[in-house]
Amino acid sequence: MWEFVVGFLLGVYFWRCWTWPRTSKVRPGLNSDIMVPHQDSLELHHNMLSSCSQKVRACLGETGLQHRKIHHVLPSSGGWETKSSEYLSINPAGTVPVLVHNGHPVYESHEQIVYIDQVLMPGGPKLTPRDPEMKMLMDKWVASGAMIISELSETDDIFDGVKKRFGNTLGPMTMPLFCAKNVLEFDFMVILQSLSMIPLIKDRKMLMMIIIFKMFGVEAFQKVKFLDKMVSVALRGICHHFEILTKDLAAHEGPYICGEEYTLAEISLIPIFERMQYAGWWTEEVKAKFPEVTRYWEIIQEREGYKASKPDQQMHKKLIKVSNLVDKWKREYQWFQKYYTI
Repeated sequence: MWEFVVGFLLGVYFWRCWTWPRTSKVRPGLNSDIMVPHQDSLELHHNMLSSCSQKVRACLGETGLQHRKIHHVLPSSGGWETKSSEYLSINPAGTVPVLVHNGHPVYESHEQIVYIDQVLMPGGPKLTPRDPEMKMLMDKWVASGAMIISELSETDDIFDGVKKRFGNTLGPMTMPLFCAKNVLEFDFMVILQSLSMIPLIKDRKMLMMIIIFKMFGVEAFQKVKFLDKMVSVALRGICHHFEILTKDLAAHEGPYICGEEYTLAEISLIPIFERMQYAGWWTEEVKAKFPEVTRYWEIIQEREGYKASKPDQQMHKKLIKVSNLVDKWKREYQWFQKYYTI
């Protein structure tokens, strides 16, 4: 009897593997030739913890455009909603965010914020400088704020990818937070489900990290060389880009990168600064070394657009709990604290 049950379960699993939808690449920007399911004229498919999603929420919050938000659970939170056939009909790449305007999807967050400001704003752009020199400066930081994961794997030295753009520090700096989230929130069923997804998706690093962090906790950074290399470049990357940002802030009478104008440059940096906060990278040492950037972040946090982009109160409480565990590891393990020391 048990042979039949095992055989039946294996058959169901292999059938699932055979029929599970696969992801595919998408064209960044507006895809006017594609129509996806929608209810409102402007919709945002997002995740509350996704940095790229926060960037778009900050832009929409600053503009005041009416829109509908649809939240999706990511693999990093223990769910596979974005890999389902229903969601892949909206974004074949299986990622968030997706901005949908009159049924047409706009892919990639750095493209979405430009589209919001330059196409959707009544009366013309609100977050783009008219001065050509200032616009070039803004474009520089919009590009820097983008996260291009492939740039981290294209080179043997992860720091080469981190230096290319500030957004590429998000992966390394998030590692401790992701580890703590695994320890506190992920149960046996999440691990089992993650194992079952191994044959079904192309990028298996996230799956393996979920399993490794659950098995070893914070000690995974000592046991797995790749994880150690990743988190080791986080602070170097932050300091590298903070030095560039300090020079650009000093070059113009602030308080913003483009002087008095609040632009898409600030929008692009919000999720990086906030992730630094939850993951414990805004140390007193960093604040003392980069006072201009620290003050810049304090000013940004006063804006309504930033406030509209933040995780809701329930999610914020969960993040604080996870963040507190990271702080505990800093106090208890000298080798872990070194990641956070300049």
